Order: sequence, then C-alpha cells, then structure tokens
Amino acid sequence: MTDPVADDAVDTPDPSAPAGEPAGEPAVPGPGGRNGAGTGEGGDGGGEGDAGDHWEGGLSWARALVLAGAVGFLGLAIGLYVSRDRPPADDSVDVGFARDMVTHHEQALGLASLELVHGEDPTVRSFASEVLTFQSYEIGVMQQTLRAWGYRGDDRPDEAMAWMDMAVPYRQMPGMVSDDQLDAMGDARGADADAMFLELMAEHHLGGLHMADYAATEVTDDELRDLAALMAHNQALEINEYRATAEREGFDVAIEPVEVPPAP
Repeated sequence: MTDPVADDAVDTPDPSAPAGEPAGEPAVPGPGGRNGAGTGEGGDGGGEGDAGDHWEGGLSWARALVLAGAVGFLGLAIGLYVSRDRPPADDSVDVGFARDMVTHHEQALGLASLELVHGEDPTVRSFASEVLTFQSYEIGVMQQTLRAWGYRGDDRPDEAMAWMDMAVPYRQMPGMVSDDQLDAMGDARGADADAMFLELMAEHHLGGLHMADYAATEVTDDELRDLAALMAHNQALEINEYRATAEREGFDVAIEPVEVPPAP
C-alpha cells in the first residue's frame, strides 16, 4: 500500500525555490518585479514577503539606501572637484584678502621679533610670542590656500585692497607702520620697547581687524571666511588686552577700546 504522505513529499516543490520557478532552476527576474512578480513570466505578483521589504522594481530597501548614499557621495565628490577646478578669480575678495593679509601679517612678525629682542615686560613679551605663533600659522594657511588655487605669493597686483574698493599702495594699508616707526622700534630698549610695541601693534591690529571684518562677510570660500572671522575676533581681543596692560603698567600710550566681533 502506497503511503500518501510519501507521495505528497515527492510532489512538493523545493521551498527554497522562488514562487513560479521549478525546483533546482535559477530564478529569472521578469519585467514586472522581483523574481518575475507582476506581468512577467514565472510569477503572479502574490509572493509573500516582497511587499514589505522591496520596491516594486525589485530593489530591496537596504540596497536602495546604499545606492542613495553612493549617489550622494558621488555628488559631493563632483561638487568638491568642480569647486577646486574653478578657483576664485584673481580680482576676487578671496584672493585679494589672502594676499594682502599675508603682507600685513609679515610686518606684524617683524614688530613682534623686535619686542622679543629688546623688550623686558613678561606680559608684553608674551603678547609678542602670541603674534609670532598665531600669525605665522595664519600666513601658512593663506599661502597654502593661494597655492591650491594656482596663485603664487609674488604675483600680486601693484596695489592692495582693491577687493575692498579702496585700492592703496601696499605700505599704505590700514595699520601698516612707517619705516621711521620701525627704526624707532628697533632702537627702543626695555620699557620703551614694551610701550612702543603695544601702541604700534594695537594700531596694526586695528587695520587688520578692518580688513578681516570685511572679509568675514564677503569671502566665498568657507574655510577662508571662518579664518577671517577668527582673525577679527582675536585681534579685537588683543587690542583691548594691550590697552589694559598699557594702563596697568603706566605706559604713556593711547589705545582706544574696540568692540569684539563674535567668533566663527
């Protein structure tokens, strides 16, 4: 006598095979959906488990998310490449600010070096050390930025600050000290050097603050714009510190307080 259970077992298709496909043969996606579901051959659209975790076109949600992430990354990469391939123009605020502020900072390094050699007040000398440290770093950042855009440090125009619509010779940028003032700073010693450094550097910072404050709103490059805002914030803080130190030490110098812009 034949066992009906055994017969049923012989006729039962392999449960691992997709609906509508013979056991042991590969599933071929039809045009209507995953594994032929829909109007394509090999399926009737009624397979269980497809509706909740797959799109109608046959793409699982997990794969869809991965694909969307890849497309987003590709778009970001293309955007970065395009922006790098199209640097700011030679007459832009970005390029002009970076060029001019490098020159402005370089004179500040000279003043700070003279204070470290000839000054005596520990607080004032620490201010000079800060100028050397931070403005040297900022010069490096701006020079590297210009190089990345394809500009050299010595290819600047004859005049400065055209990017602010107030073109002047480089030595006449706001805050730049004269040759006579540099000579006087070089000749000063001790407390005289300390007082002169505070006065000249406060004036120098005030000019740099004027430039950086403008660039902080007009520069288009995000990183350079943030650097400009940080310069404006720090130099304003330092002007007020110089003023407080001069008053505390009794130096006969005039330094007006300034409003400190917000940090980026």
